[in-house]
Amino acid sequence: MSKVFSIIGLETNTGIRDIGIIGGIPEVEDIQNSQIYKELVEDCGGSEYISVVVKSFRYGEGEPQATRMEDLEWLSTHPELVKSDKVTHLKTANFAILYQEQGLQFHM
Repeated sequence: MSKVFSIIGLETNTGIRDIGIIGGIPEVEDIQNSQIYKELVEDCGGSEYISVVVKSFRYGEGEPQATRMEDLEWLSTHPELVKSDKVTHLKTANFAILYQEQGLQFHM
């Protein structure tokens, strides 16, 4: 059994940053619905864009199973695992979420 998770780095154009962990390999909508994203937007609503870096990993071997909240909490308390041979880096994605007068838009 293995678990797939992603570390998400967010940064506004005003320089405010935050980092979090989410289960699976998230789509843009998953990130926008995450607590870390909502809190960042709430703290700096005047931003023109938010830069996003998503690094996705697999912990363990075998077929991936759904990553539960308990798994994410455990992984977040063991940051050294990301650099160990027990974790496989799957992919990295970089993009920006833009805020324009006509609403939220996505740009790669």
